[in-house]
Amino acid sequence: MENIKQETISIIIPVYNKAPHLPQCLDSVLSQTYPLLEVLLVDDGSTDDSLRICREYAEKDSRVRVLTKENGGASSARNMGIEEATGEYVGFVDADDWIEPGMYEKLLDYLRENKAYSCVQLMSRFFSADGELVEPARRADGETEVLTEEAFFRQLIMHEGDSSFCSKLFRSEFIKNYRFTEGRKNEDFELLLRMIPSLKAGIPTLGIVGYNIRLSEESATRGTYRQKLYEDMMYNAFTACRIARDDFPEYWEEGRRFRLVQALDFLLHIPIKEMKQDNRFYMRIMRFVRSEKKEIWKNRYLTGKQRRYLMLLATAPVKVRKVHRLTMKLRKIDVE
Repeated sequence: MENIKQETISIIIPVYNKAPHLPQCLDSVLSQTYPLLEVLLVDDGSTDDSLRICREYAEKDSRVRVLTKENGGASSARNMGIEEATGEYVGFVDADDWIEPGMYEKLLDYLRENKAYSCVQLMSRFFSADGELVEPARRADGETEVLTEEAFFRQLIMHEGDSSFCSKLFRSEFIKNYRFTEGRKNEDFELLLRMIPSLKAGIPTLGIVGYNIRLSEESATRGTYRQKLYEDMMYNAFTACRIARDDFPEYWEEGRRFRLVQALDFLLHIPIKEMKQDNRFYMRIMRFVRSEKKEIWKNRYLTGKQRRYLMLLATAPVKVRKVHRLTMKLRKIDVE
């Protein structure tokens, strides 16, 4: 057997009040087929039993290190993990998710054999809070595709790629040049946008399932309405559109479509009672949508349904939302 240098993978797991799911997450990480791991559990000021669980695992397995900090959000916890990581490679796992046994071995094997790449990714899938598969992997054909930086950018803005950091493995010397923006939601996407210009060699994508995402009522894209999330998503959408204009002009139309789709998502989720003139963010998005009427009609990447909703919302947003809410209620009754 070829003598391969034993290299460590640092796995950063931000932890905040995830006690119910934390054992499954940690068991899946510690049972990886590649054993040389440094598991950094960054407790972000948990108020439940999460910190106790972290310390119990650290007592049982010497590969586990527990770091503690005052609550500052997942980005600040991840940044602490990046600073503390000592491995040659760095991966990220969220505390309520779990991974397949061979995930990191497969990612590591690829980076070892292909020195030109700074990161490699595989496929993730989504599960409901009770463990039911709700969205399968986009691809599971076992084939490897190397995306150019341009193709990777297009996949992100067309919602065809994987915007999670948790499905990827990075070389340490690459990821340590970056930090997540603290105090911002949708931070994975924002950091990927900043990374794209440095990924000149491309982004290898393995067509195998490795990462399992658990959706819950606390998931950023579901449950209670949080305007801050939509503000940050729109910030990222406008940033992506500027990148398309300046760096990838061949995807300018896709970039403008991305802004409109994100605006539509916001307008369909904001509570009707918040659709008021004193909501400055809401009014800013309304002005944007109304200014884009020509683009809404001609953009070939918008579906007919998206186009209709955007035009109707641009004209009578509150009335359209009331009709939309009634339609959703009737559909729910029909299903039940």
